[in-house]
Amino acid sequence: MNLYLDTPMSKAIFELLSQLNSEIESKLNDVKVPGAVKAYIFGGCAVHILTNARGSNDLDVEIEATTQLDIGSVVIELNDVYFNDPIEGDMQLILDDTFQIGITPVVSPDYKERAIPLCDGKQVLQVYLVNPVDIAISKLSRCAVNDVKDIVEIYKNKRFTLEEFSQACKEALEYTATPDSLRKNIDHVIMTLSSI
Repeated sequence: MNLYLDTPMSKAIFELLSQLNSEIESKLNDVKVPGAVKAYIFGGCAVHILTNARGSNDLDVEIEATTQLDIGSVVIELNDVYFNDPIEGDMQLILDDTFQIGITPVVSPDYKERAIPLCDGKQVLQVYLVNPVDIAISKLSRCAVNDVKDIVEIYKNKRFTLEEFSQACKEALEYTATPDSLRKNIDHVIMTLSSI
């Protein structure tokens, strides 16, 4: 899959994740097992890597550690990463330490199995990009204007078909706690995608 990994924003994303890896290694100095911690990229940063479109000034990642590690008790302090965006100019990127996948309960529990690895696997922190259709589904619960634009941009970049999206939407309806509101959002987005 062709990804936008060399843009100024993508480089800032990886610089922030490199800081995160260093912090984890220094705080958990007895743990040097590659892949002991995994980070799954969601949100505007994921959309940017997939499309080179709108990014974000915060990095949304779901962090998962092996059962032996209590990653939630580790205090992580990262420096903001500053970069120059060709359109927006000077920008900064921070880690959103409040992001949780539970905030977007429509994402399939299987999203990790479909995630795309973005590193060579030698670091303690292994980084994954969430699959394009799962990113689109994650934006359905809020479904604000920017969320719909992100879904459209991913679709226009041919990262999923309308059939794939529709099937994922049907599955999301089975495990969401709010099927009625989700169904309205799905109908709106499918109508929007169908008109492209």
